[in-house]
Amino acid sequence: MTEEGWNYFHKDRQYSDVHKDRLARGVEMDSAKAMASYMNKYFRGALNVQDYGAGPGHYYPVLKRGYSGGPVRYRGIDIDESNVVYGNKHFEDDPAITLELGSVLEPQIAPETNTVISANTLPHVPSIEPLLRGIAAAPNVQFLIFRMLIGSECVQIRKHLLEDDYSGLFEDNYQFNNIYTPQYVRNFLGPDWSVEIEADVVDAARLQEHRIPEQDTNSFYGNRVSRSVDGMVFKGEIYMPWKFVVGVRRS
Repeated sequence: MTEEGWNYFHKDRQYSDVHKDRLARGVEMDSAKAMASYMNKYFRGALNVQDYGAGPGHYYPVLKRGYSGGPVRYRGIDIDESNVVYGNKHFEDDPAITLELGSVLEPQIAPETNTVISANTLPHVPSIEPLLRGIAAAPNVQFLIFRMLIGSECVQIRKHLLEDDYSGLFEDNYQFNNIYTPQYVRNFLGPDWSVEIEADVVDAARLQEHRIPEQDTNSFYGNRVSRSVDGMVFKGEIYMPWKFVVGVRRS
C-alpha cells in the first residue's frame, strides 16, 4: 500500500496531454462554457479566481471571455508540474494568469482571492473537506463554483486502473470517483454561505465522440473516459452524476 495510491495523475500523461492539446487548439469544453454561464448568473464584479485542479489553465480563456461581470484574474493550482510549466509558457504574455504547483488537500487561499473554482477534480481526490474548511475560514472568498458529482448520499468509489495486475487492489493504482450531497457541502461551509445546485450541461453527441489516443491501443483505458448512455454520463461501469455547485457568501 502506498500513501498516495489514489494519485494516478502523475501516471496518466495521456489525459494530461489531452488538456494541453485542447488549450493549444483553442478547444472550448462544454463544462467551461456552462461554468461561465453560471458565474454570470450568480457572481458580480471583478473576480480574482483560484482554480484547484486547473490543469494547464484550459478553462481560463473561456471564463475570461464568457464572464461579463468584470475582469478576471486567475491563479491555477495543479498537482502535475507538467501542467504548470506548460500553462505558464502558453500564457506568458498574459499578466492576469499564473499557474503553480499545489494540492486541493492542502489549500493555500491567497488573501486577494475572492472566488474559488474547481472543475472535474473534486471527485478524484480523497477528501474535499480541507478545501471547504479553507474557504469557510477565508472571509475574502465571496464566490465558489465546482463541477463535481452530487447525489442523494455520500459515496466513495474506487476504480482499479490496471486490467491484468490486481496486486494492492483498491490500495494502489486506483481512481476515486466520489459522490457528495449538497448538505455535505453546506455543512462544512457553514451558515454564512448560500449554496445552490445547477444542472450539468452536456452535448451527448460531442461526448460520444470523445476519445483519448491511448484508447486506440489500449481498450481498457476507455474505462477512464466519459461516455454518454441514454443521456447519462458514465465512466466505465460508473454513473457520474455531474452537477454544478454554486456558492455565494451572504453579506
